[in-house]
Amino acid sequence: MAQYAENKPTADVLMSSMRSMGYTFEAAIADIVDNSISAAASEIQIRFPVDPIDLFVAVCDNGSGMNRDELFDAMKYGSSLKRGKRQESDLGRFGLGLKSASLSQCRKLTVVSKKAGILSAFTWDLDVVEEKKDWIMLERTAEEIQSLRFIDYLNEKESGTIVVWEDFDIIRESSGNEYAELMEHQSETSDYLSLIFHRYLNKTGTNKLTIRINEYVLKGLDPFLENHPKTTSRLPFSVVIKDKSGEEQKMTVQVFVLPFQKDLSPEDKKNSGGIENYRSKQGFYIYRNERLIIWGTWFGRQRDELTKYARIRVDIPNTLDEIWGIDIKKQNAKIPSSIRKRLTRAVDEAMDISVKKQTYRGRIAKIDENTDYIWDRKEDRGAVTYQINRNSRIFDLLKGKIDDTAWGYVDMVLDEIEANIPYQQIYIDKSQNKVDEQITDEQKAEIADKARILIAMAKDMGGDRFSNIIERLWNSEPFNKVPELKNMMLEEYPDD
Repeated sequence: MAQYAENKPTADVLMSSMRSMGYTFEAAIADIVDNSISAAASEIQIRFPVDPIDLFVAVCDNGSGMNRDELFDAMKYGSSLKRGKRQESDLGRFGLGLKSASLSQCRKLTVVSKKAGILSAFTWDLDVVEEKKDWIMLERTAEEIQSLRFIDYLNEKESGTIVVWEDFDIIRESSGNEYAELMEHQSETSDYLSLIFHRYLNKTGTNKLTIRINEYVLKGLDPFLENHPKTTSRLPFSVVIKDKSGEEQKMTVQVFVLPFQKDLSPEDKKNSGGIENYRSKQGFYIYRNERLIIWGTWFGRQRDELTKYARIRVDIPNTLDEIWGIDIKKQNAKIPSSIRKRLTRAVDEAMDISVKKQTYRGRIAKIDENTDYIWDRKEDRGAVTYQINRNSRIFDLLKGKIDDTAWGYVDMVLDEIEANIPYQQIYIDKSQNKVDEQITDEQKAEIADKARILIAMAKDMGGDRFSNIIERLWNSEPFNKVPELKNMMLEEYPDD
C-alpha cells in the first residue's frame, strides 16, 4: 500500500519564483486595492515617496481590518480566508494576491491592521526567508508598530489596514534610479486605477469610494460615455450560465456605440480613456463585481470598420471565475464556449447600430460596384471626403493576421492619413502634369510580389482554390490596373 510522503516546497525558492508571475506595477497596486474594497473600505490612500532618500509605497484603508489571527492567515500563501463560499463583493481569487503582487515589486512587505481597537502587524522580508530557508515572518511588537509608516492613519480610525512596500530591488537593478521610476509608476498607477475602478469611483452617496494618490483624488473614467447625448446604447440583457457546481449564475450584457470623434469635447476624450485608446480599445469590457478585468478585445473575432466605436459591457459574478478563466493577476479572461454564441448576438447588435451611424454620416459613391477600391469617395450633405476602404480584401487579410490592439493602432494611423490628404497640392501637381500615373516595370514587379504574399495568406486562411483567390484579387486595386499579371499568377498558382 502506498505511503504518504510530505514534500514541502523550499520557501526561498518558491517565493523567489512567484515574484516572476508577470505583475505590472500598477496591476500589483490594483490587487492591494481589491483587498481594501473587499474589506468594505470607503477611502483608500496610496502613498508614494516625496523624498528620493526615503523610498516606499503604502496603501492605507479604513476597511474592516483584521485581528492577529486573521492577519497571520492573510499573510500565508494560499490563505484559508479564500476557502469556502465567497461573499459577492469579494474581489480576491486564490488567497495569493497580497503576497504575490507585493513581493513581485519589492523584497519587504509589511502589513499592519486594526480591528476592535487592537493593532497587529507582520512582515515578509525576503532577506530573512533566504537566510532561514523557511517560511519565517516577523511579528511586530506593540512598540515597533507605533514606529511604522503612517501608523497615525490607523490610530485615528476605528479599523483599517496599511500595506507597505520597501526595498525595490527589481526597479533598482533595471533602472538605477528608483525614485524617478517610482514617480513614473505613480502617474501610470493613477491612470490605471481611474479606469479599473471607475464604477466604484463614480458612485454617489454612501457607496462612493474615494482613492487618493498622495493628495490627488482620483476621478473615475467613463469608457462608455454613458451620459454623452450622442452615445447610443441598447437595454441590458441577461445571460444565464452554470458554474462549476452546476448552479445557474447570471451575467449582464449591454451594448454601447460611442459618438464620432468630431462630437467629443476635450473632457469627453479624457473621460473615455484618452483619444489614443478611443478606437484601439473597442470590443468587450469584462467586469467582475464592477471591477474591470479585461477590456478592448473581441476575443479573436475579426474587427470590422463598422464596429470601431462599439464597446460591450459584460458583468460577471465572482462565482464564474473558473468558467471565465480569471487568472491570479486578474488581468486575463476568456469567453466560455457555452456563451460565445449568445455574446456574438451583442456584437451583431453593436454592428447594427454602427451601420446606421455610418450610413447617416454619408453615402459611398463607387464608379464600378464590382471593383474593390482602396479609396472610398463619401458624400455627406453636399461635402465630399475620401476614406480608406477598410473592408477591402487586402484589409480583410491584414485583420486576420494581427491582434485587436494592433489593428486599433493601424486604424488610428489611417484616420490621420485620411484627415491630412494634401488636396490642394495634389490639385496643383495634377494641373501641371507632374503626377505620373503610368505604372513602371519596377512597380509591376512590386505589385506581383504583393500579390504572391496575399495569395498565400488567403490560401492559408480560407483554403479556397487559387483561381478563385486570384479572380477576387484582380477585382481589387491596385491589381486591376495590371491585368497582364493575372495570367502570370494563374500559371504560378495552378489549382490542384
